[in-house]
Amino acid sequence: MEAWSNFFLGELGAAAALAGLLFVSVSVNQERILSLGRMADRGLEALGLLFLVLVVVSLPLVPGQPLRLLGAEILGVATITLIAIVPLQIGYLSELEPHIRRRSLIQVWANRIAAALIAAAGLMLLWWGDLAAVYFLPPGVLLTFVAVASSAWILLIEINR
Repeated sequence: MEAWSNFFLGELGAAAALAGLLFVSVSVNQERILSLGRMADRGLEALGLLFLVLVVVSLPLVPGQPLRLLGAEILGVATITLIAIVPLQIGYLSELEPHIRRRSLIQVWANRIAAALIAAAGLMLLWWGDLAAVYFLPPGVLLTFVAVASSAWILLIEINR
C-alpha cells in the first residue's frame, strides 16, 4: 500500500476542499435550498459521498492493515452510503419537474456508479486479497468528485436561475 499513499493523501485533501465548497454553496443559498422542498437532500447526498471518499482514502493509510480487512471496510462503508443515498435521490427526484428530472437522473446514476465502483474495489479486495483491486478506487473517487462538484454548482448557481 505504500505506493498508493500519495494518491490517498492527495484525494483526502481534495475531498476536504470539495466539502468546503459544498458547505459554502449550501450556506450561501440556505434559504433558497430550504424553500425548494427536498433540494436539501441533494446537498446531504453530496456530503454523504464526500464522507465516503474521506473514509475510503483514510482507511488504507492505517499501517499494517490486512488487504481483506481493508476490503471489508471499504465494501461496508460504500454499501451503507448506497443504501443511504438512494432514498434521498428518490425523494428529491419525485419533486422535480419532468424536464429537470431527466437531467438530474444523469447525476443520480453518476453518484450510484461512483459508490458502486468503490464498493467493487472493496469486494475484490475482500474476495481476492490482491492489491490489483485498488485500481477500481481512482475511477470511483474521481467520479465522486465530478458528481459532488456538479451538485455544489447546482446548489450555488443553478437553483437561482
